[in-house]
Amino acid sequence: MNNIAFVCVFFFTFLTSFSQQITFDKVKLCFGFVHEGDTVNLNYRFSNTGDKPLMISDYKVECGCTVMEKPDHAILPGETYILKVTFDTHEKYDRQDRTVEVISNATNSPTELRFKGVVLKPKKK
Repeated sequence: MNNIAFVCVFFFTFLTSFSQQITFDKVKLCFGFVHEGDTVNLNYRFSNTGDKPLMISDYKVECGCTVMEKPDHAILPGETYILKVTFDTHEKYDRQDRTVEVISNATNSPTELRFKGVVLKPKKK
């Protein structure tokens, strides 16, 4: 019975070692305090820690106020890339807690990115 368990573990390890993995430095960021109407730019650095090229195919956001620039090419094993997320605070007030779901060919997809902050009243002109 121990031999069967060993073979199963070995086979599972073998299969998962040849895959795409996306590993983010941080999945949660805080943008602090901004004023309504400001544009917030966030950078999420990630690495392809798998053995095959990684493709980000899509992303999902809660509203049109958030946009992500996805790479138009494969991220090769060992390479890093920075996903740029833009949050438009127009008509947004108070505490904000937003998510971006990154969809890729990685075995740990989808990956949820999150950012928080506070949007204050517009600056007086």
